[in-house]
Amino acid sequence: MVDYAALEMILDKSIQSLASANLAQLHGLAEQTEAALSATGPFDKERADRLVTKAALSNALIGAALKGVSSARQRANELTDQGRFSTYQSGGQRVQPGLSLSLAARRL
Repeated sequence: MVDYAALEMILDKSIQSLASANLAQLHGLAEQTEAALSATGPFDKERADRLVTKAALSNALIGAALKGVSSARQRANELTDQGRFSTYQSGGQRVQPGLSLSLAARRL
C-alpha cells in the first residue's frame, strides 16, 4: 500500500520551511519527495486535489523566496557599490573616499 500521508507530510514540511525561511531543511525534503513520489500509485480525486493545492503553495513560496534572495543581493550590491565603500555629501552626491569627484561621477 502506498503511503500518501507521507507525501502530504513532506509537502507540509516544505511549506513550513519556506514560510519560516529555513531553506537548509529543503535539501533533505527534496530527496524525501522524490522517494515518496516514486512509491506512489494512482490518486483519488480528493487526495490529488489536496496535493496539487499544497504543491502550488510550495511553488509560490519558492518563487517568493527566490525573489527575496535576488532583491537582497541587489540591495547589498547597491549599498556597497559592489564591494566598494561609498558615502553621500551634504548635497546628496554619492562619492567614494579616495576617488576624485570626476571619477566618482563617471561611475554613477
